[in-house]
Amino acid sequence: MTECLSNDYTDNFPVSFHVFGIGESFKPIIDKIDALGYDGVSAKTIRPEQLPLPVEEDRMVIILADEGNDSVSDAAKSFYQAGVLTLIVSHKRFESQSKFCDAQSVVDTDAMYHPVKVILDMIFNNGLIALDFNDIRSCLHDSRSFKVAETTGKGGEQRVADAISKIENIISHKEKNAIENFIISISFNHDIQPPVRMYEMKALSDFLSSLPEEVNAIWGVFHDDKMPLDEVRLTAILSGKELKP
Repeated sequence: MTECLSNDYTDNFPVSFHVFGIGESFKPIIDKIDALGYDGVSAKTIRPEQLPLPVEEDRMVIILADEGNDSVSDAAKSFYQAGVLTLIVSHKRFESQSKFCDAQSVVDTDAMYHPVKVILDMIFNNGLIALDFNDIRSCLHDSRSFKVAETTGKGGEQRVADAISKIENIISHKEKNAIENFIISISFNHDIQPPVRMYEMKALSDFLSSLPEEVNAIWGVFHDDKMPLDEVRLTAILSGKELKP
């Protein structure tokens, strides 16, 4: 397993990220994404034929759709071929004779907000050990399928181990063996009691060591002062060509 420790140097944010919801049914999700208020992120609902062509400043596009169709695939392909990280989150997997995106995630429509928020949070939030767009790209570029998992842990100094055990329950043995890239972030309140100690991270280290040796693993640590004072949150993005989306 190759383990990468990200730093908190985030001066070179990409200047252009797009989230497109295909159809007015996605407006509530798009409105929530827009309300995150991240600079450089555009969130819009559009019809498939309105998907724009990529421009030089574009770095990532996320397309939300109910199911695949040729017009969406063709528009996504224009971004993908231009080198823009192209992700599709849909209710049903897109199928095509040619490659048209970097990765897909299949979730229920009412759950589509969560993977988008996770990706944007990891890119834009500062952390004790921060993640950035390069980490997201290394995890999702040409990975074919991705999945987002999130758990919380309690129990004093066993809270990280508690959250890890829940992550292990979410990821099946088959999925674990299909993982090629893995990003995980640990979040907790700045005033968490008792304070999180380094030895608590052994549970995370043991989990990462249990992944196949060739997995590219990246992790970060963040403060979230909206969280309860007795809780930690683990958020993971896993990807792989054989991973079921």
